[in-house]
Amino acid sequence: MQVAMTGEEFKRRFLPLSRKLYGVALSLSGDMQEAEDIVQDVYTKLWTRRDRLPSDVNDEAYCVVVTKNVYNDRLRGRGSGMSFSHELPAQIPSRNDVVGDIENRNLADIMRRCIAALPEQQRELVVMRDVNGAGYDEISYATGLSMANIRVTLSRARKTLREQFNAIRNYGNK
Repeated sequence: MQVAMTGEEFKRRFLPLSRKLYGVALSLSGDMQEAEDIVQDVYTKLWTRRDRLPSDVNDEAYCVVVTKNVYNDRLRGRGSGMSFSHELPAQIPSRNDVVGDIENRNLADIMRRCIAALPEQQRELVVMRDVNGAGYDEISYATGLSMANIRVTLSRARKTLREQFNAIRNYGNK
């Protein structure tokens, strides 16, 4: 029989991870309040299961997985949120609008693939700053990185994205 974790051990193992977990939750949800709620749910889940937590795993990796699971559970709980209207649109798009729309979606898919290929820290910062619009101070708080480090990392990530995006986009034009 496994002995329940003490409050002191719980604090020592899991509380130092709060900034990292907040950063993960913020990059997933794109909303500061929701990120805080997700982290709160993660800690509640960890505390209520403290007697069953594995002691031989990387606490940070384990908590990141729990954070992603909590986020996904919250999404499923909300449902898809999609609603369909049976009314005709006010304006039927022209063929050029439809073609432009498809091209824009293709370019967005290329950019998503390029972002996904970035190293983890660069990807996290690009999503937080450029996709979700978080401020440098929010990112610094969530990740524990200095403003200078954030700027340099974002600069490198954006340069890589430009190069990869242009290489993919111009592949057939040579």
